[in-house]
Amino acid sequence: MLGCVRVEKTFIFVQELLQTATGLSAHKIPQNEGKLVTYLQKMTHNLFDSLIENSIPRFLMLSSDADTIFEYILPGGITFLLYPHQESESVFCFGPALTQPFSRDEMTRSVKQFRFSSQVKSRYLQLGSSLPVITSHSVFRIAVLTVNQLTGNAPHQLEQINIVPTNEAYWTASSGIQGEDIVQMRQIEQRYEYSAALTDAVLQGNLSLALHIISRYSPGIQNPVRNTQPLRNAQNYCIVLNTQLRYALEKAGINPYRLDRLSHEIGLEIENIKNMEQLPYFFDQVIRRYCMMVQENDYPHLKPLMNLTVAYIKEHLADNLTVKDTAQALTVNANYLSTLFKQEMGMTFIDFVNRERTKQAAALLKYTNLQIQQIASTVGYNNTSYFAKQFLRFYGMSPSHYRREGGL
Repeated sequence: MLGCVRVEKTFIFVQELLQTATGLSAHKIPQNEGKLVTYLQKMTHNLFDSLIENSIPRFLMLSSDADTIFEYILPGGITFLLYPHQESESVFCFGPALTQPFSRDEMTRSVKQFRFSSQVKSRYLQLGSSLPVITSHSVFRIAVLTVNQLTGNAPHQLEQINIVPTNEAYWTASSGIQGEDIVQMRQIEQRYEYSAALTDAVLQGNLSLALHIISRYSPGIQNPVRNTQPLRNAQNYCIVLNTQLRYALEKAGINPYRLDRLSHEIGLEIENIKNMEQLPYFFDQVIRRYCMMVQENDYPHLKPLMNLTVAYIKEHLADNLTVKDTAQALTVNANYLSTLFKQEMGMTFIDFVNRERTKQAAALLKYTNLQIQQIASTVGYNNTSYFAKQFLRFYGMSPSHYRREGGL
C-alpha cells in the first residue's frame, strides 16, 4: 500500500513538472478498454472516436512487455506514448504531442484521407496547432525516465501503432522495432519539415525567421548519423542544405551565375570546417548570405542606402525599430533616411516594418504551433492587440483565423 502511495505522489509530481516545462500531458489510466478509450477521446476532443475505438482493443489484447513503450499515432502525426504496467493494472499515457513541427499540409492530407467533414476539419486543425512540439526522441526519453522512476523498469524499445483509413490499426513493428530505428525515422521526417520551412523563409529573404528556424534545428547536428565520423556527417548535411537553397533560389528567378558562385564558395568552406563547434556560426552565415541575395533581388533598383536599410530592418524585426535608431546604426541623418525611405519604398518606415513583421508572423503561424502571444513578441510586438490590428490590416483576417485556414 505504501508503495502505491509513493508511486501516486511521484507521478503527480512528474505530471505537474512535465506540464509546466514542456506542455506535455501525462496520466495514469486504469488498464481497461473503456477508461483508456475515454481518456484518448477526451485529450483529442472526441475527434477520433471511431479510429480510437477500433484500434485500442487490439493494443489491450497484446501481452505487456516491460521493455516496450507503445507509440500510438493518430492522423496528422498526433502522438501518444502508452506504457501498460501489469503490476498496477494501469497504463501510463504521455501526450498528445506533435513530434515534428505543425504542418498544415500534412493535416490537410489527413483530412482528405480520412474524409473528415468540414466541421471536424476545423476542430482538427485547431487541435493540431495547439499541441506542444517535442521530438520523438525527447518524448521517448521522458517516458523511459518516468517509467523507470515509478516502476524500476527502464523500457528500451518502441513499438508503433499507426491508424489507417480502413479504421484498423496495423503494426509497423509487430516483430519489434528498436527505439533507435523509430527515432531515426522520425528525425528524418522532422528534417524535411524544417528544411521546407527554412527554404520558404529564405525565399522571402526573411533573415530573422530563417535564423529563428535554424536556432531550433541545426541540420547535421540533430539528425541520425549516417557516417561514423560526426564531422563528416555534419558536412554532408551542409552540402545538402547548400544545394537545396541554390536550387530553390534559382527557380525563384535569382541570377544563376551569382548563385553558382555563392554555392561554389560555400561548398569550399564546408570542406574547410575543422570541428563541430564551427557549425552554428557557419549555418548562420550561409543563411545570411542567401537571404541577402534574395533581398537584393527583391529591390534591384534601390539605392545602396535603401538596400542596407531594408536588410537592417529584416534582421532586427524583434527589436524596438525606429527611424532614429536605424539611422544611427547606418550613420546617416534620421530625417534624410525617413524622407528617402518614403520616396524609394512608397510607404513610411513604420508601415514597412509592420508589413515585414506581419509577414514573419504569418510564416510562424503556418509553420509552428507557437501561441499567438509568443509570435507577437517574437516579431517585435509587445502588445498582442496591436499585433492583431496590424495583421488584420495586411492580411484581412485575424491571426487565429489565418492559422485555422492554413495560411492562405
